[in-house]
Amino acid sequence: MHSHKGCGPKVLRRTLLKGMGALAVAPLMAGLGAKNVFASQPGDKPRIGNKGSHNTRLVLLGTTGGMTWWPGSTRASNSQALLVGDAMYIIDLGFGSCARLAEAFNFGHFITIGGQRTQLELSTFLSNMRAVFFTHLHMDHLGDYPTFLEIGARAGYAKKQPLVIIGPGDRGRLDDNLSGYKGTVIQAESCNPPFTTPTPGTKMMTSHILQAFAQTFNDCAQDEGYPDIPKIIDVREIGDPTAIPWPSGFVIPDPGKPWTSDITCPAMTPFEIYKDDRLCVTAILVDHYEVYPAFAFRFDTEDGSLVISGDTGPDTRGNLQKLAKGADVLVHEVIDDFWIKASFKGVKAGEPAWPLYHHVITAHTSTADVGRVAQQCGVKTLVLSHIAPANAPVARLRLAQQNFSGKLIVGEDLMEIGIGKPQGRSKA
Repeated sequence: MHSHKGCGPKVLRRTLLKGMGALAVAPLMAGLGAKNVFASQPGDKPRIGNKGSHNTRLVLLGTTGGMTWWPGSTRASNSQALLVGDAMYIIDLGFGSCARLAEAFNFGHFITIGGQRTQLELSTFLSNMRAVFFTHLHMDHLGDYPTFLEIGARAGYAKKQPLVIIGPGDRGRLDDNLSGYKGTVIQAESCNPPFTTPTPGTKMMTSHILQAFAQTFNDCAQDEGYPDIPKIIDVREIGDPTAIPWPSGFVIPDPGKPWTSDITCPAMTPFEIYKDDRLCVTAILVDHYEVYPAFAFRFDTEDGSLVISGDTGPDTRGNLQKLAKGADVLVHEVIDDFWIKASFKGVKAGEPAWPLYHHVITAHTSTADVGRVAQQCGVKTLVLSHIAPANAPVARLRLAQQNFSGKLIVGEDLMEIGIGKPQGRSKA
């Protein structure tokens, strides 16, 4: 595996092939409406095959952001699949991403009798899924989580071992009320131990999803032979590493300790949150401003290193730079600077549009800033994703190349990016 602080002494460095031999990019499909995403057709082959040209491959499932639908866009909301050999990992599950997941990987077994093509059995294309990671708990990063929990179980996500699900713990406080909202503050309730919170973490959120969809979960288990979903998922939370002592080795802090920092992105050191025989995952806080905690994740494999920025403003007090230092690929969110200036021209504090404008300029990274951030990280390739607005012209997005000397890729749904040397070539 590629070496990175927090991943332990067994993680080894290796020399990467420079240029296009080290990174293969393939746009595989262009639009949810192009064809039925739930069924393959005669002669079809999987968009993402089991054996690609690279051992470690990133697949962009959804490449837009924002709790909205963008007119004229076919991009699904933010989500990525990482393949390391035959192991699969998911980072975020924004709305629309499960359809993309099926479009990329769901090909069953078919026979043709008398000219009629028929599927033989239900596909278990997620049987090599090992873990799901959430950068933060916004709808455009988890809107398809309920769908994934139920339908993904039928597709085999815990067929071989329990599925690990890792996300933020309870924030401990509400966002700053910049809009002056005086309406209902929704409280999530827990019975064990009894308490309420307006900012539930990943465990409580998952528990409440199972409760809210209890009828369909129970019906599918008793009527259709679905697995016992609560027993095949292992939900873990990332709590505040400064709140309690950390034992040695693999650690996720006590989920009962909420995040209580006075600032949303204190400077810190990357810390390990997951490790198996294929990769090591480290995390660090980034600054999604009021939305706290929000994480960036680094995935180190024997082939190379990948960083997912999550949602963040450009200033992370050096955190993202520490996490991403020397990585092969940085997938970073971006918002079109031209759109910001055109949409919010002349907006002043106290006006109705001010809270959204404030969020856009503080909690996200514009095309004017993202190249500089990537250059500071020292990464080889910058991939733009979580693109807002989703209908921004690609030519304007390419302005992100400013202040970045590496390779720039404007992400598209179902784009596949190979990390490291192609298979079959020497690693020497």
